[in-house]
Amino acid sequence: MKITNVLAAITLRAAASSKTTTELSPLWLEKIQRFSLLCDEGSSKTHIAFLGTAILAKAIDSEVDLFAVKPKHAKGNLHSYSARTLCHGVLVPLAAEFGFSLGVTGREPLNNQPYFRMNYLGDDTPVHAGGRVAFDFMLNLIHELQSATTSEAAEALRCFVYVRRGYFTTYSQSESQSSLSFPEFVTAVERFVAQNSEGGRRAQAVAAGLFDVFAGPLQVESGRINDPSRKYPGDVCVRRASPITHALEVREVDGPIQWEKAVEVRDKPVSAADIQIFVAKCLSMGVREAAVLMVSPEQSVFDQTALQDWAAGFGQGLTLFSGWAQFIDQVLFWAAKPKPEAISEAVSRIQKRLASVEASPQSLALWEDLTIKG
Repeated sequence: MKITNVLAAITLRAAASSKTTTELSPLWLEKIQRFSLLCDEGSSKTHIAFLGTAILAKAIDSEVDLFAVKPKHAKGNLHSYSARTLCHGVLVPLAAEFGFSLGVTGREPLNNQPYFRMNYLGDDTPVHAGGRVAFDFMLNLIHELQSATTSEAAEALRCFVYVRRGYFTTYSQSESQSSLSFPEFVTAVERFVAQNSEGGRRAQAVAAGLFDVFAGPLQVESGRINDPSRKYPGDVCVRRASPITHALEVREVDGPIQWEKAVEVRDKPVSAADIQIFVAKCLSMGVREAAVLMVSPEQSVFDQTALQDWAAGFGQGLTLFSGWAQFIDQVLFWAAKPKPEAISEAVSRIQKRLASVEASPQSLALWEDLTIKG
């Protein structure tokens, strides 16, 4: 029997998208909850993925033979199906998307024992002693499902997803007032900077606040707008880690600041010549990693690879970011905290940076409006 991934995905998405608990069967809820507990107690979680696969197959076609799980070993059986293919191709990726646990986290749960060795379900393939009780309980459920209609199986599938959602690992948001998702955060930044440049203050504060999350505020320097540029190689700079991470007076006694990275933030169009001038300045100040963040909607396209090759010829690393999304994604990925927590911290850090660059009160109020949910 050919069960297509497209039809299987449609069926599973319908079950996982159901919002009404009134559609849940109390009997199936109890059975799957009991089964889940048995699997936890016996350390036999692969059986969970197998049961989910069998329920999904029956919800697609009532004629499927849930015991003939390997077509090559069921020649002549027109109702056999590939449990491994269905599980790997549909159940695993959609379980991750919709947030319900299959017990194991690998991409091919049925590549484990006993399912890897068995020719058909119930062929007396040895089962680990610790998982025997759960396996036998599941076998009874499969016998019950064998005569089920597609609507009855769909009911069981909704219950499976509902129960297994309770086993999916999640982490609570940090205690910050902000709980923006990544797309919401990027949109907030784009709207905030586009609404009013304030002479570049907003863009620079956002970039500095993000680098605070990545490197720590004690390592990040960002001068005021229109300050003389003799001190800093770029708008936002990260200095090299040092045992002394405070007190400018102490650092000055120790010698000039050694910069690790420098970023030029431009919310106006940048030319190739502008970038070359910035790179030359970084070279003169001993900064080996330079980046230009280009966020103007009027930014023209130029050969970025050629510029990077040119910089490499001087032993200089050059990274060019086109737009906020790419820059934010990179910075948050390399931050020490998980992205949801890093976003919450970034909201607060950016607010502090806005104050330090003397952004207007209206700017601070708008940032709060865009980032504080609820």
